[in-house]
Amino acid sequence: LEPHPSSKCCYYIVNEVHSQHRNADSKHNFGVYDGPHYNDQLFRYVPSGKNDGFIYIYSCHYTNDRVAKYGVGNDKMSMYSGPKYPDQLWKLVPRFKANFFTDEVFHFD
Repeated sequence: LEPHPSSKCCYYIVNEVHSQHRNADSKHNFGVYDGPHYNDQLFRYVPSGKNDGFIYIYSCHYTNDRVAKYGVGNDKMSMYSGPKYPDQLWKLVPRFKANFFTDEVFHFD
């Protein structure tokens, strides 16, 4: 990951298929946008502090806002700046797991 050039530790979160779409904290509301780049589309990752691999995703524009998932529906996302709850904890996981090995098929001296 490479941070934004002028906002250290801040990143855009983009969609794999629709790479022009970025998450945003638009006036304290979670959204996805495909227009110009703005500072409200930058986020930083902060460890939970429990050494469990989970992180809080904070807005770099509204610095107290965290991404929250408050229900099971795809649209149940929000920005929240109140107390910390488990629905604000996220983990970055690889999409695939690869195992590498080598077998010598032929050897010639």
